Amino acid sequence: MVAPRSSMAPNARAARISGTAFAVAGAVGVVVGVASILVGSPSAAHDLAPLAGPADVVNRFGQMAPVLAAAIAAIVVLAVAALLAAGRLEPPAAAVELLILGLAIDACIGGALGRVGHAADGGVMGSTVTCLMGGAAVLAGGIIAAFGRE
Repeated sequence: MVAPRSSMAPNARAARISGTAFAVAGAVGVVVGVASILVGSPSAAHDLAPLAGPADVVNRFGQMAPVLAAAIAAIVVLAVAALLAAGRLEPPAAAVELLILGLAIDACIGGALGRVGHAADGGVMGSTVTCLMGGAAVLAGGIIAAFGRE
């Protein structure tokens, strides 16, 4: 006869995996979106000229700081997600970190919407929308990770 297993363990593991997947997918979306905004491809922002080279980041750091901050937060999300997936970070702690990082990403991109919200031709910037969706996915990952406690 098999000993009864707690029904909580498989669900907690699934929540950890799902939270990690959402966080990683969101972070990748943010990094790709930020890269697209900074290089101006496929379309340039109406109030932020694309980077001319690495030295341009230093020369125009104030203009790019919010967008770069979102990318840095996304890189930290990847580290937190890796620790969560490896079991080296408790789910409640990871959940709080992911929630804060997701809010930071959306706040940084939201604060820069005046510069990067629309393309030079007047259309909505798809890369900006991707960044905002990535921040929302990180938030969702944090909420799901909160259920990963075993």
